[in-house]
Amino acid sequence: MVKAVVLIRCRAGTYKDVVRRLRELKNVKLVFSSLGGYDVVSKMEANSLPEIGRAVQTIRSFKNVSATETLVEVEMGDASK
Repeated sequence: MVKAVVLIRCRAGTYKDVVRRLRELKNVKLVFSSLGGYDVVSKMEANSLPEIGRAVQTIRSFKNVSATETLVEVEMGDASK
């Protein structure tokens, strides 16, 4: 399972529409609006990295999305060492 967080910048006043559309995507597991450099944060899960890439391309195609940054989880094994 590949997990990623997508940070999304929206056109002014449109974050609610973007959140609504994100909730319709099957790979999106969590979505919320935020303050700061990004307007919306989305946590995604997929079976492969290419599947994450396709989902991000879909998000980027939304007319009210102006930019995204994708952070892919990296498995580190036993993090206690």
